Amino acid sequence: MPTSRALPRPRASLLAVDLDNTLINRDAAFRRTASAFLAENGLPEHDADVIMELDQGGHAPRPAVAAALAQRWNGISEEKILGFLRRGPAAHVTLDDAVRRSLLAVRAAGVPCVIVTNGRGDQQEEKIRNAGLAGLVDGWVISGSVGHRKPSPEIFHAAAKVVGLPALDRGTTWMIGDAAHADVRGAVDLGIHSVWVSGGRPWTESSYWPTHIATDVVEAIAHVLGERPRLVRDRIPAWLLETEGRQPEVYEAAPAEYRARLREALREEVTALLAEDPAAAAAGEQLAEILEVVHALAADLGISPGALQELRRGRAEARGTFEGRTIWTGRYAARGPDRP
Repeated sequence: MPTSRALPRPRASLLAVDLDNTLINRDAAFRRTASAFLAENGLPEHDADVIMELDQGGHAPRPAVAAALAQRWNGISEEKILGFLRRGPAAHVTLDDAVRRSLLAVRAAGVPCVIVTNGRGDQQEEKIRNAGLAGLVDGWVISGSVGHRKPSPEIFHAAAKVVGLPALDRGTTWMIGDAAHADVRGAVDLGIHSVWVSGGRPWTESSYWPTHIATDVVEAIAHVLGERPRLVRDRIPAWLLETEGRQPEVYEAAPAEYRARLREALREEVTALLAEDPAAAAAGEQLAEILEVVHALAADLGISPGALQELRRGRAEARGTFEGRTIWTGRYAARGPDRP
């Protein structure tokens, strides 16, 4: 009898992902913000540890943290400290490239992805945009903007509405997050799947449990999507063996599967290109990846690179190119140059 791991899992209908300390390392960004504040005000750098302990990963009430720090720093007003705390880490957030690739995989798989986060609307949206997440997800729901906080079920229903779903499908909706009391508890109460991002921490709750525990969001997303074969360049297995010290399990695809995988690869590479900044150097590399897939598709159809170029040239001569940047509105003019 096959194990549950071998059985196909229904494709997720919605992936809700937490922001702070899940998609982005909020604590690392906040420490950089704290260090900058300490330096600006002539305060000892080691007080960054005190700030981080009081902050509790952003879950501690801001006024309480400000009051404790004002008592520690004689001469620095609570108002000034509160301003620093409310600005938060938005200016220093970054997105790990592995997380970015995982979100591209979610998009290529056709799974709607929504950031579901607690916090102030303006602050959380600034983090999302500064980290470059806006072009990688289908939307976001922020508690400060919708009036409901995780673990409230309303915020998860709002995520479904963001992507046009009439309702949550409890059997195929997933929540990924690092906060047991907000992310996992909210999912459990609603009856949806959850992946807890542990960051190496042990699970300590005894009244509820996540569907799965992952070390980080990349591993969590891989679990939701499930393992799936994919077409790779011929030298990738040897490169993985050399760089990771592990032998990838590979096989040679039959012709029918090869054609299907080529089309799948084209869809993935085009998806990655559309998420790139057009001015970025990576956009050129992504175009090269697309071109490699196109040449492989042509070869599978018996079309040589030279013949493909001739086909392209013929269509250009007959119908033109895109150099003129011509946009058709989809309508026809009532009068034209050949009409009175």
